[in-house]
Amino acid sequence: MKSVIALLLMTTVATAEPLIIGAGKAGGGYDAAAQKLATRLSQRNTDAVVSNFNGSDEITLALCQKGADIGYAQIDAIYARGQEGCFLKPIGLYGTELATIWFPPKSPYNELEDLTAENSILVDTIGSGSELFWNTIVSIETGDDGSKDSWSQAEPVTEEPAMAQTLASFGEIDAVIIVRKPGSDDFVMLAEAGWELGWLYDKDINDLMFNDVSLYASDDRYQTYEVRSFLVSGPNFDKSLLRKVQAANK
Repeated sequence: MKSVIALLLMTTVATAEPLIIGAGKAGGGYDAAAQKLATRLSQRNTDAVVSNFNGSDEITLALCQKGADIGYAQIDAIYARGQEGCFLKPIGLYGTELATIWFPPKSPYNELEDLTAENSILVDTIGSGSELFWNTIVSIETGDDGSKDSWSQAEPVTEEPAMAQTLASFGEIDAVIIVRKPGSDDFVMLAEAGWELGWLYDKDINDLMFNDVSLYASDDRYQTYEVRSFLVSGPNFDKSLLRKVQAANK
């Protein structure tokens, strides 16, 4: 009998599915955090694999569609999925990123409010946190309570930030909006190429509340919006693993 039980236990272990951790692009901040989390979970006898996506929007969609169990995501991605009826649960902290707007050298513009339907803005790739931020602030501005300012009619361009200088030189874009942690390689790249950090502000963005606090906190020191990020669980998450995941995420 003992040998039969042992065999059953061995079979269970062998067929157990690993925990899938949703992360951003390989080499990015979310990816580094996810790889670290997977390693720490393995030390706690929990198999975990990292699945890479373009950013918060894709990660949270995967969580809602059971393509991942847990993942790192911006607050606006959590908000967006909730608007669609998928409620993700924050189970750990990641940190705060900054939403920024940049203008190329000698640009006649220096703030979001300068832009109109005649302008184009690079917003990173489809599914990225930067594109999600842009889509969210446009939906705020053009919604029932928004003032429909002209910047919300600008054309988004979904390209990597590394393409910014080339596209600006060719007249294809007038600005870049990206969400990154302070000191990120993309911030450094733009600054070293002579791009100027612009003023990113709109009252309607400031006024939107989520769980009784501003969805985006305006940071006047750096002319940016703070974008909080969390480790969140999806509907496919095995809640018996919660304490292990939280301990490994510290």
